[in-house]
Amino acid sequence: MSRATGPLPSAVPAAAAPPAVADVPPPATAGRGVVPLRPLQVGEILDGAVTAMRTHPGVMLGLSAVVVAAGQAVAIPLDYLYLRFLAGLVTDDTTLGSGTGINDLALLRPSVLLNALIVSLLVGLLTTAVSRAVLGRPVTLAEVWRLTRPRLPRLVGLALLIFITLFGALVLGILPGALLASAGNPAGALLLVAGTGAAGAFAVNRWVAWSLAGAALVLEDQPVRRALRRSSVLVKGGWWRVLGVSLLAVVVSELVAGVLSVVEQVVVGSNLSPVSANGDGTYSGHHVSVGYVFLGALFSTGIQAVVAPFAASVTALQYVDRRMRREGLDIQLAMNARGRAGETAGPAAMTFAAADGPGGSGAGSGPATGPAA
Repeated sequence: MSRATGPLPSAVPAAAAPPAVADVPPPATAGRGVVPLRPLQVGEILDGAVTAMRTHPGVMLGLSAVVVAAGQAVAIPLDYLYLRFLAGLVTDDTTLGSGTGINDLALLRPSVLLNALIVSLLVGLLTTAVSRAVLGRPVTLAEVWRLTRPRLPRLVGLALLIFITLFGALVLGILPGALLASAGNPAGALLLVAGTGAAGAFAVNRWVAWSLAGAALVLEDQPVRRALRRSSVLVKGGWWRVLGVSLLAVVVSELVAGVLSVVEQVVVGSNLSPVSANGDGTYSGHHVSVGYVFLGALFSTGIQAVVAPFAASVTALQYVDRRMRREGLDIQLAMNARGRAGETAGPAAMTFAAADGPGGSGAGSGPATGPAA
């Protein structure tokens, strides 16, 4: 055998073989979105929520303002009637304790309860915008409406179901003990403490377990019951983490809302309180005017239009983070980003569907391969 030709290689060296796609770590900045395409740190989730609002202010803030304003328009006459009803409860026998209790009931006026439903609804509506922001894709208000409109009845049903379940659990846990305590039964106080603790624990547990249901319903096109089950599956194994991030989002939201509420307190003051002190130890009903109810609704709209998009963005990013941690969604998204950058895979699909396809149980553990959102 001549030196010129030498022996033929018996096999291609291992180093020359192309690596499998699964062996290639996804680039941290693939897609140039609001967050890296990998499991997220807590700070990245909070920062990504703010970045999503700054990147798409027209969609995030505009849609929130429209939805919250529509809810407040419904709540204004209900608030007015409710506050007048509370004012009518004031009699000559009203004391400091009972008057304070009536004013406390005013804090649970219809607009406050309606805002809780609206925030849940906005989580689903804004999830589409946040999911596009994750990949750095542009999104318009018309596109968000087109994608979420078919799912809107289910979103409303989901928000109502979660609200009724959690609020109903609290009422059922507190009411028996409160009734016994008010009747002078010595066991009432003990039952009130036990019922409140049990109902609170159940409500918090379900609030966390179902916190990603809106995102699952929209991005995976799940029905209501499967969205609740899907959320529980995603949260499993990360319950405390989801709770911690959610509480951080609540703290940040309350800080922002508190600053804005200072202005509201200066303008509105106690004019929404149904009970006023006369200064001589007696109390009278304060018939709240429609004008002050409207001003209160206006301030509430402004506060929620700023706070709700942040809370919705945090929830949507937690959904993406849980999918990355449990199902390798980051690998699938990175593959799409590579294909789009190299123009080898055509238009990149938005693969947020569950591993077993839309309408499935979502129990699969592999990367999602569903259709584009």
